[in-house]
Amino acid sequence: MRENDLSNPRVQLQQKREAAVRALLGRNEGKLSQQAIEELKKDLGVSRATAYRMIKTFRTCGAVIAPSTRPVGRPKGARVLDPKREFLIHDAIRSFYLRPLRPKFSELVQEIGRRCREERLPPPNWRTIKSRLHDVLMQAERR
Repeated sequence: MRENDLSNPRVQLQQKREAAVRALLGRNEGKLSQQAIEELKKDLGVSRATAYRMIKTFRTCGAVIAPSTRPVGRPKGARVLDPKREFLIHDAIRSFYLRPLRPKFSELVQEIGRRCREERLPPPNWRTIKSRLHDVLMQAERR
């Protein structure tokens, strides 16, 4: 069964939702009433938030996209640490870890934790350090 096959239940559900939203917006111009949203909720069996989300998506792109198809969480590669901790991590990787006789990864984590405590900053999670180490090693490999 293909993604756009009309016998696919997911496609049928999306078409039903699009038709309902299109009809609702055709009947009402401008701001929608609470009653109109409640009717849409009942017709489609969705929450109020999902109904508003479908209307917004329909108004912007002319289609209703199922909420489950949207990505969840942070975008891949997003960085949320402050620049000072990013600098501490990269500095420790370069000065402490990237030596001919490398210390253990756990020692790198401890060193970064020590440097952060000296600066009165919360230490990053070991997964964050591992990710930054991977980035540094990949950059070094490309050179």
